[in-house]
Amino acid sequence: MGLKREACRHAKRAITLVLLLVALMALANYSTPLPKANASPAIIYSDSQDGMIDSLGVVYSALFIMYVGDAFLNEYLQGFVKFSLLGISGTLSSAILYLCVFESERDNVVYGTSPLPNPGLGDCLVIHIADYVTLDASDLNAPSIGNDPGVLLSSSVTPNIGYVSIDVTAAIQDDINNGRSFSSFMIKMFTNTDADGLADVWFFYTSEETGISEDPYIEYALAPTPRAVGGVLISVNKLDLLAPYLALVGLVGAVSTVFAIRKKRKA
Repeated sequence: MGLKREACRHAKRAITLVLLLVALMALANYSTPLPKANASPAIIYSDSQDGMIDSLGVVYSALFIMYVGDAFLNEYLQGFVKFSLLGISGTLSSAILYLCVFESERDNVVYGTSPLPNPGLGDCLVIHIADYVTLDASDLNAPSIGNDPGVLLSSSVTPNIGYVSIDVTAAIQDDINNGRSFSSFMIKMFTNTDADGLADVWFFYTSEETGISEDPYIEYALAPTPRAVGGVLISVNKLDLLAPYLALVGLVGAVSTVFAIRKKRKA
């Protein structure tokens, strides 16, 4: 009877330790740092200092549209947009620039229904530039500061009226890393003018367009970050944490088995 009682006691201990192990596994799962969920992608609308400049030195920063292409005097036009980075820090997982195209013009013929004919001046490019503060004639052909987004509209595309987009993650991350207050971009054609005296243009809305449904904007999201515990980021290996308890359960199970075998032999 003594051996039986002893075996029962060890069996109860084994059950208790198993329950403790289950509780510890739940605790480890709860306390392990998890990625912090990011809110839905945020939106930044273009600053009011968006607009366009033509090669004659005329600045248009209060119109609801900007032209990108050439005009009937063979002057060319470039568009400019900028976005405040106030309150944005850390690492981006994505950032997309959206511009609303609503018309095109080729050889003086304006088109306002989808799909829009291509003006024929090559690719429409987005160039990452330094903050131009207030748009003026000196910003024409502003130099790139690196991480240019690239081709917004290719030389052959015929888009529908509405938003077109381009990835600007690298450019904005560079601005954040360098402590810049704004992300600024120039929109230009690969070929400034075909010199035929006829207008070839993409038309985009600016921030001055009524409402915000057609304004230039950037949609961005921050990368998930580890959850801090007491100001320190902790990485937990659950198997390492539970290894001693697994060993204890195994030991108690072995002792219980020995008692059971001895009892069987004596019987």
